[in-house]
Amino acid sequence: MRRNYSSVVMCLALVLLLSGQISASTGAISLKDAIQCVLQESTDCRIAQLEWENAQIAYQKAMADNLLTQSTYNQGLAELNLRKAEAAYRKGIANVVVTAVRRFTDVELAMMDLQIREHQLRLSEKGLELTQKKVQAQNASEYDLLQAEATLAQSQYEYEKARDSLEEKKQAFFLLTNFSHVLPDGKLTFVPFDVELAQVLPQVIQASVGIKEATDSLRLAKLDLERLLLEETADLLVREARNQVSLAELKVEQTQITTTQEVQLAFNAVKQAEQAYKASCLKYELERKQHQITKGQVEAGLKTEDDLLKAQISLWEAERSVYNALTSYTIAYLEFDQVIGKDVRNSQALQAIDQEANE
Repeated sequence: MRRNYSSVVMCLALVLLLSGQISASTGAISLKDAIQCVLQESTDCRIAQLEWENAQIAYQKAMADNLLTQSTYNQGLAELNLRKAEAAYRKGIANVVVTAVRRFTDVELAMMDLQIREHQLRLSEKGLELTQKKVQAQNASEYDLLQAEATLAQSQYEYEKARDSLEEKKQAFFLLTNFSHVLPDGKLTFVPFDVELAQVLPQVIQASVGIKEATDSLRLAKLDLERLLLEETADLLVREARNQVSLAELKVEQTQITTTQEVQLAFNAVKQAEQAYKASCLKYELERKQHQITKGQVEAGLKTEDDLLKAQISLWEAERSVYNALTSYTIAYLEFDQVIGKDVRNSQALQAIDQEANE
């Protein structure tokens, strides 16, 4: 456990270091501020807000109309519609927030990619130069030269692709936040997932709008059957009503199972993402030590500067894996909160980032 903890701490320091380099070189915006901008600028968010306000108005009108009839059914229906609208609103906000996190981290990942591709291109150029010298000295064949040229061409392609991708990610972020030329600072924070499924699941089932709707349908079907029985209705209509009750009972059971599975899948996704992040931290630690060893070997004359550059590229690739895994974990955490009915704006994952930004 101690070793895993030290690895996580090291990864967090790495993420802060990488994002600090970006903040020093250009105007930067934090994830908290980026999300706030997106929530203000997003058309989807404004639509969700207006629909939620209309749902509240409809609820108030329904309750006012029900003052005359005092209908329990009408009151329950109005409350159910309001809960459904609130759930839709929270889902819409969650989608906007998750998109903001993706666009925010996409820029950082694209920057890392470009750095890696740039130095791989440098290696390929040096490799071609060396092969050309070997061919002139008759220490390499024309096939070796062709192979080196092909490697360089592939590296050039990968570099140009990474450069184009970075520009695309920047533009996507600018369009989302409506802040042109202000880049994300790249800061993310790892927050342990301290959630017990056995405690959360009953609360989710109790608050589920889908289960509530299915339960109400079952109650109405039973009331309808009771009415028909009291009125001594024809057997065929009674049979139909009994079938409706059975069907409603099955739908309640089906909705409960579906809800349970959705929560279970979202829970597992976070746990798996957490494990992937910790594994990437361990891989980074190995690459860091390997880089230190290679650096010492270069200083001792046992390896070349090219060997050190290769080790540096491997270290950068490990850094990228750490950040990518942390991104996936953060998004999985937010999606879990959305599934269990939380407002993702109050997610612990984002609160931790906010606290760090204020320190």
